Amino acid sequence: MKKLVFLTAAALACTAAAFALTEIKIQGFKFVPQYVLIPKGETVQWTNLDSIIHTATSNTGVWDSGDIEPTGSYKRKFNKAGTYLYHCKYHAEMPGTIRVTETPVEPTSYGRVKALFR
Repeated sequence: MKKLVFLTAAALACTAAAFALTEIKIQGFKFVPQYVLIPKGETVQWTNLDSIIHTATSNTGVWDSGDIEPTGSYKRKFNKAGTYLYHCKYHAEMPGTIRVTETPVEPTSYGRVKALFR
């Protein structure tokens, strides 16, 4: 019985890790939050809540969401640790930063999202 409980707990932990998701809203011509801290292997989802098209485009060309229509979203999994700067290619005043760590991130009072570089 103990083995079954252990295996079930391990399976649930793996399942939770496989579905880790950090959400960034595009709202008021801003990425909210503008800075996020996530562990390696986590997925980020940008959701456009504005009434105009936006993008989430890497400053170094690593990725480009393409047009994210109003109410639309885009997901990207971050498998490599590092700091990723991005912007909306239509609105230069919309920068964002994703910092990916090698180790798990401690949840804060704001969930998995943590402000950086203040």
